[in-house]
Amino acid sequence: MSISILIFSSCKKNNTPSATKIYKVKYTMACTDCEVIYVSDTTGTQSTEYHKNSSWSYSFNGKKDQELLFLAYNTSSVPQGVTATIFLNNSVAATQTNYCPISGDAFVVDTIR
Repeated sequence: MSISILIFSSCKKNNTPSATKIYKVKYTMACTDCEVIYVSDTTGTQSTEYHKNSSWSYSFNGKKDQELLFLAYNTSSVPQGVTATIFLNNSVAATQTNYCPISGDAFVVDTIR
């Protein structure tokens, strides 16, 4: 009898809560001179930065069901293509490229699922 109790107790599932899943969010863009507007944290704070180029990126840890918004807006005096990309855990979640004269922009949105 004691052997069967030992066997069943060793097969019991562990009911401890699993670790919280991490959602690494990263924004990047392709642009020579752009204004960027983006959600910058889990509370939905909107941030704006001016005169950024393709070397700019921003990262933070998001949360499940969070909406992500990212806009890159051409602020140079030269027409150019503008690309905005949202990465989630190092995979492309959303991307857009627009080729518009002078005031071109690229806007992407995604929700962490």
